[in-house]
Amino acid sequence: MKLKKLDIVGFKSFFEKASINFPPGICAVVGPNGCGKSNVVDALRWVMGEQSLKQLRGKDKEDIIFSGASGKPPLNMAEVSLILVNNNGSMPEAYRDFSEVMVTRRLYRSGETAYLINKQPCRLKDIHNIFMGSGVGARTYAVIQQGNIGAITDAGPDERRVFIEEAAGVTRYKMRKTEALRKVNATNQNLLRVKDIITEIDRQMAGLKRQARKAERFKRLKAEARQIDIRLIRYHDADLGRQMDDTGTLLKSLKDEDIGQSTRLKKIDAAIEAIKLRRFEKNRDISSQKSRKFEIQRKIDRMEADLVHMKTDRERLVREVAELEAAKTDLEAKNSTIVSEVDQVQQQHEVLQSQISEMRETIARENADSFGFRERIDTLNRALEAGKNDLMKMVAEEARVKNTHQNAADNRENLKRRLRRIDEETALADKTVREATGRREAANAELSQIKNEIRDLDVRIASLKKELDVAIASLSTQVKTTQTLEMERNKARSSLATLKKMETNLDWYKDGVKAVLKATRQETQQSEATPPTGIVGLLADVIDPAPTYETAVEAALGESLQYILVKDQPSGAGAIGYLQQTQAGRCGFIPVNGARAMDDRPDKQPVPDRLMLNHIRVKEGFESVAGALLGHVAVADTLDAARELFNRNGRVQTVVTRGGDLLSHQGVMIGGSPDKLSGILAKKREIKSLAIQCDQLDTQVEEAHNAQTEMEIRVRRLEKQLQETITEKGHAARDAMEAEKDLYRADEDLKNARRHLEVARLEQEQLMGEEMDLDEEIERYHTLLETIARDVTKAQEHVARTSVQIDETASQLEAFNQRIVDLKLKLTSASANCRQIGKNRWNRQA
Repeated sequence: MKLKKLDIVGFKSFFEKASINFPPGICAVVGPNGCGKSNVVDALRWVMGEQSLKQLRGKDKEDIIFSGASGKPPLNMAEVSLILVNNNGSMPEAYRDFSEVMVTRRLYRSGETAYLINKQPCRLKDIHNIFMGSGVGARTYAVIQQGNIGAITDAGPDERRVFIEEAAGVTRYKMRKTEALRKVNATNQNLLRVKDIITEIDRQMAGLKRQARKAERFKRLKAEARQIDIRLIRYHDADLGRQMDDTGTLLKSLKDEDIGQSTRLKKIDAAIEAIKLRRFEKNRDISSQKSRKFEIQRKIDRMEADLVHMKTDRERLVREVAELEAAKTDLEAKNSTIVSEVDQVQQQHEVLQSQISEMRETIARENADSFGFRERIDTLNRALEAGKNDLMKMVAEEARVKNTHQNAADNRENLKRRLRRIDEETALADKTVREATGRREAANAELSQIKNEIRDLDVRIASLKKELDVAIASLSTQVKTTQTLEMERNKARSSLATLKKMETNLDWYKDGVKAVLKATRQETQQSEATPPTGIVGLLADVIDPAPTYETAVEAALGESLQYILVKDQPSGAGAIGYLQQTQAGRCGFIPVNGARAMDDRPDKQPVPDRLMLNHIRVKEGFESVAGALLGHVAVADTLDAARELFNRNGRVQTVVTRGGDLLSHQGVMIGGSPDKLSGILAKKREIKSLAIQCDQLDTQVEEAHNAQTEMEIRVRRLEKQLQETITEKGHAARDAMEAEKDLYRADEDLKNARRHLEVARLEQEQLMGEEMDLDEEIERYHTLLETIARDVTKAQEHVARTSVQIDETASQLEAFNQRIVDLKLKLTSASANCRQIGKNRWNRQA
């Protein structure tokens, strides 16, 4: 897959469409600084799926769209198309049949993005799949950003591995593997959820089965109840039928009776209407009769009244006639005496005339005397009136002064009440001031306490944050440690599993060894040959060298290390016959019973530390085998030391170095690098070491997980404490606001109380001044009242004396007037007698 052509329009500095062809060989874009060479690389990275604006040397999506220049307006779209040649068939299966593939990417200024392959819409993932494994991509070694020439040489192992995998073309498969594993994990999770759902459904099914049984029982009982209801309905229906028949008969009889009753009612109604008509006519006749009766009664009453008047007049007339008769008799009797009385009356008339003259003269004198008394009375009355007027004025003045005095006294009482009220208000205001001061001090103290608590909480929050940061950092370190240990454990387990599998599959041994052991295990049966018997095991399984001596033992034993231990020689011969029959290869066999150690000269034995047998552990029962194979072998640190030891011992022993160089007792020297058949004991040692390491790593991982769990618990506890402390601080802040409000209200209450106290004290002082003024005024009015009282007493005494004088004069005048009245009465009586006498005389004369 090669690049053929790149089309750019609207991308960064490309206003017009620019096409760049890539012919075979090396291509270069040459130009001055600022002409857009780097933009070509950015366009390549962008069309290949780069999502990081930082990698494209931009901050916003609009930065990669042409934003205008001198004489050129900004564009609303950036588009880059890349044509690829599919010359090696490395394209994905969907595009493998195309000789050329065009990848296009568009970005609109509105933020919309479009991806196309061969002008067909696609996903960004499809574009990544095209370049994956080809060595070309947005983040591969094939595209080196400006200023990052040393990115490959300075890359770390992980980055170099990515580059190598990309160059090898395995990235696509790794991504597919990752995707497949992700899908497998998702499927496993879905299966777990499905199992949970199935478990839940099974649990619900059990409940539903119980409900179903109950529903079946309910249906059965409901059917039985329905049958019972049907039977009851039928019974009730029959009963109701009988009742309906009886009711129909009764209804018919009642209807007949109703018709008869209706006929009778109609007749009764007609009779009632006739009776009502006659009653109306009777009432009308009664009314007319009552009217006539009333008229006749009035006439009777009027005639009876006239009769009574006539009787009264008749009686009166009778009485008058009788009286007139009696008066006539009396007049006749009196007429006889009148004549004699006339003379006497004449004489009396003359005497009365003289008395009348005397009386008139006396009345005239008395009138003159009474006139003097009247003038004196008038004078006294005027004096009395003047005195009364003065007295009234004095009384009025006294009343005014008393009223003023009383008003002043009332005002003083009012002032006293007001003073008491002001005193109470002053005391209350003073108390309010003290209470407000106390509240202010309490609020201030509470606010100070809350602020101290907030400061303490801030310190605690800072401490908790610091402690939390340390705990999070420790947790992060512990997580990395745990992950590292898990990776080491997984690596060790993988190595151990691989080595154990190789050991189980006998990958370290020759084909003949494999054939005999597998035949012994009855794993394969390729021919009719009899499987070997008497097989004890491998020589490598019964020898355990000390650490760092595995190579020396392997060099000393050589190919013998792959020999198989058999019980005796016949067993070995049978195994050889099996190999010959099956054509499975060659193998060495060591009879355990026939193994004998070599006879060495005791005087030529090396020191014990140099003996190979002293540096190995042999499985019990196989000491003779080890002695036969290694009893003549000595160990040296270096090849020179081995040669010296070999020459000193008379060349009768085999000497081997720890590095694996060997001098045999025949004088043959073997050395160099290990061959492919070497390392069996080292691998067995590695298996044991890896097993111990896995156990240790399991313990370490468990301890690391426990430590991580404790750290996570501690972090959660610290986060909870921090959140609780922050919440507590929020509550304290709200309490502080409330305390500030209380302090403000207390200050306002204190100001108002002090202002009220000051006003009350000013009013108290003002009222006390008014009280003093009223006391002086009351005292002044009291003195004035005493003066007026003395003047009123004097005026009252003067009026009393004048009244006495008037009374005395009036008594005298009244006596004179009484005498005058008596005289006038006598005069009137005398005049009347005189006139009566004259009349009587005239009457008698007549």
